[in-house]
Amino acid sequence: MTSTLTASQPAALERRFNTLRTIGASVLLALLWLGLCRTLSGEWSVNEQYNYGWFVPFFALYLFWLRWQDRPAPEVRSQKLEVRSRLVAAIIGLAALLLLLPVRLFEIANPEWRPLAWLHAAAVVTLTLLLIWYIGGGPWLRHFAFPVAFVFVAVPWVTAVETPVIQCLMRMVAHVAAETAMLLGIPAQVEGNLIRVSTGLVGVNEACSGIRSLQTSLMIGLLFGELKRLSVLRRVLLVAGAVGIALFANFLRAVFLVSVATTKNISEVSRWHDIAGYTIVALVFVGTMGLAYLLGRKKGTVVAGVSPAKMKPREGVSPAKPKPREGWSPARKRLPAQLPLQFPAFYLAAALCWLFFVEIGTAAWYRVHETNLVSGIRWGVQWPEQAPNFRKLKIDEEIRSVLRFDEGNGAAWTLTSPPGAPATQSTSNTISCILYIFRWKPGRNSAL
Repeated sequence: MTSTLTASQPAALERRFNTLRTIGASVLLALLWLGLCRTLSGEWSVNEQYNYGWFVPFFALYLFWLRWQDRPAPEVRSQKLEVRSRLVAAIIGLAALLLLLPVRLFEIANPEWRPLAWLHAAAVVTLTLLLIWYIGGGPWLRHFAFPVAFVFVAVPWVTAVETPVIQCLMRMVAHVAAETAMLLGIPAQVEGNLIRVSTGLVGVNEACSGIRSLQTSLMIGLLFGELKRLSVLRRVLLVAGAVGIALFANFLRAVFLVSVATTKNISEVSRWHDIAGYTIVALVFVGTMGLAYLLGRKKGTVVAGVSPAKMKPREGVSPAKPKPREGWSPARKRLPAQLPLQFPAFYLAAALCWLFFVEIGTAAWYRVHETNLVSGIRWGVQWPEQAPNFRKLKIDEEIRSVLRFDEGNGAAWTLTSPPGAPATQSTSNTISCILYIFRWKPGRNSAL
């Protein structure tokens, strides 16, 4: 009895340490990904092009869960290979963790600097894949790489890439819409990114260029390609098809808005603009889903989350025996519910301490350097509500999307000229006044 208890104590202690390692790894990953999503959330909120970014983390979690259902067996390493793996993990992990300090230091002061967002995302993805590789080896790294890297579709493009694409799309959409309108009997003339019709000018701005539908189509195409577990070539075809559907639908929207402006009036364009935009997203989603079904039907795909061994064969067809994976053995066929995390707990503790140091240290650095700053004057406005013709002005949504202010108000009223002011017959004795006031909170996305 005593020997049995003595032998069970190390096993129970190892299970306890394994549970603590699992909790520590989960906390580390949660802090990394929450910090990244918090950084990207500003762009997701204020920029309509990247509103879809709010869905990407949930899609990535779902794809990871599906991959977890049919994960391969962890790689079995020799003692020599284990030592080498620890050294590689320490070097790469240290570089990625050290990168977070300057990234966070500059992100606080420059929340819209997009290269920093890419560096932040690259560091988080690298650390996540490094942890996966250390636990399961190469098979796990290849198996879980796509769900982890899927977050890159939600990172805003750098301006040097995005601006030329937007400019090209705006000119292309304007020319195609004008030519199509002419074929339909609607007189139209292109002036840069403007289309002149009989009732006025229809502008093809960033929202009308199709960049939002283009970026959304990339996300949808990659998502359905992973759900159907298509080959690399078929995924490329699916993404290309999704982009083609998005561009074609956006051309149709531009022609539709030109016809609305011609048959009704220019003010009706803004009313139909968003409705047509959401219709495009729905068309891209349905069209890409149908294209993914067609591409997946032509081959024996692996249904997401279902192992090939669990798929029922068709009637009258004997299923082919799958080739065993390298290193596979019957004893490893059934994976344990709780994986043995055999990496040093010191790594986790050091990484967690470093993350807390980065957040606390960067906040403290700015606090210390702002103690001697002279507090600026906080401007306020006492609106002359008793003035003649006083009225509040509505700020257009397009102006809001460009300036990205936190608080904004506008008003208009009239003033009577002072008695000593010169007056002529051509001018009245009143002055029209218009005032706007905007405020940007520190550390938020703004027009700067």
